[in-house]
Amino acid sequence: MFFIILALVILTHALIGIFDFSFYRIPNLFLGLLVVLYGLYAPIYLDFHAIWGSLIIFAIMLVISFSLYALKIIGAGDAKYIAVASLWAGTHGIVPLLFFVSLAGAAVSLIYLFLRNYIGRFSDLIWIYIQKAETDHPKLQSIWVGSGTGPERGKRENIGPRMIPYGIAIATGSIIMLMMNPIIHR
Repeated sequence: MFFIILALVILTHALIGIFDFSFYRIPNLFLGLLVVLYGLYAPIYLDFHAIWGSLIIFAIMLVISFSLYALKIIGAGDAKYIAVASLWAGTHGIVPLLFFVSLAGAAVSLIYLFLRNYIGRFSDLIWIYIQKAETDHPKLQSIWVGSGTGPERGKRENIGPRMIPYGIAIATGSIIMLMMNPIIHR
C-alpha cells in the first residue's frame, strides 16, 4: 500500500507540474488529492507526533505562502501548493523540501531565461493537446472545478512574457525529496 500511495503522490506532483507549465495554473483537484492521499498515508505509517508536526508545518507554510501571495510575490496556486507539499515533508523534511524547490526554481528560471521562445512554443503545444483531450473527453474538464476562471478554454491571455510557472519547481523539489527519502518523517 505504501508504494501505491507514494506512486500516486509522485504522479500527482508530475501532473501539477505539467498543468502549471501549460496553463500557468494549478488545479485545486490535484491539491485536494494530495491532501486525501496524506490522510490515507499518515494514520498508517506515521505516529501522532509526526502527524501533529506535519500539520503545524502545513499551517506555518500556509501563513507564509499566503503572505507572499498578498504581497504579489507568488501566485495563489503556488501558495496553496507549497503548503500542501510541506504537509508531506513534515518537520524533518521541510528544510530539504525548500532546498530542492529553491534549486529547481533556479534551474527553471535559467531555462526560461535562455530558452524563452522554445519553452513558450512547447507550453502552447501541451496546452493544445490537453485542450483536445478535454474536448474529446468532456469529463476531464472537471479537473478545473473550484479553481476559478483561467485559460482552460479559448486564448491564453493570462500569461505574460516574464511569467515563470513556479509550480514546476515545487513539483520537482517535492518529487526529489520523496525519491531521496520517501519516509522522511516517519
